[in-house]
Amino acid sequence: MTKRMILPLIFGISGIAVLLWLGFWQMERLNWKRDIIASIEDRRFGEPAPLLDNYKTATPDTHNYLRVAFEGKVTGNEAHVYAPQKSGLGYRIVSEFKWNSEALFVDLGWVPEGQKNVQRPTGPMKITGYISFPDDHDESFTPEPDIANNIWFSRLVSPMAQHFNITPFLVVAESAQIQQGDAWVNYTAVMASPISLNIKNDHKEYAITWFSLALVWFGMTGYLLWRIRQKTV
Repeated sequence: MTKRMILPLIFGISGIAVLLWLGFWQMERLNWKRDIIASIEDRRFGEPAPLLDNYKTATPDTHNYLRVAFEGKVTGNEAHVYAPQKSGLGYRIVSEFKWNSEALFVDLGWVPEGQKNVQRPTGPMKITGYISFPDDHDESFTPEPDIANNIWFSRLVSPMAQHFNITPFLVVAESAQIQQGDAWVNYTAVMASPISLNIKNDHKEYAITWFSLALVWFGMTGYLLWRIRQKTV
């Protein structure tokens, strides 16, 4: 090996090492993300748990998407969250819900724009849904709420709770039944609209990219060293 080859060799080995490290790091992140997704899916699609056992201890890391079932009373005190869909303009109806001695929020679902201010049935209700810590608010792009017209542009639970004097806790309904006389009937005034899980896990693609670059770097280094050797023979 000539002296002219030492620096390119060090540079080549260093580059390959860094790229391989990035690839293996992405593989570690892939497994970490898979564990998180599996945990969330277990919560989201498992048997509903009693709300009582999870209400006080809920945190975003441990309880987001946890399925729960409970019974209380819907009051008709609502926040209307602007939520256009493919079918047209409309709002998510986030309603005050009396449960035990607490008042919390239940996202009952979606209504078309023309039904925003329609008076909806109130009274005893059974809810099956999931605890939610929404992430649909962006400080840079989400407009301030139009309090006068009761229009919110994200489910920003803390400000809504302060405005309505309600505990900052949200459950998204998968299904709801309201009491009519002695019978429980499906609540149809609002279309239940649970948000589907779509958790991206791109770490495998990132790992393949880094490993591919390492392979390319290896080939380029080998070619450069061969050229240098040919010139010095």
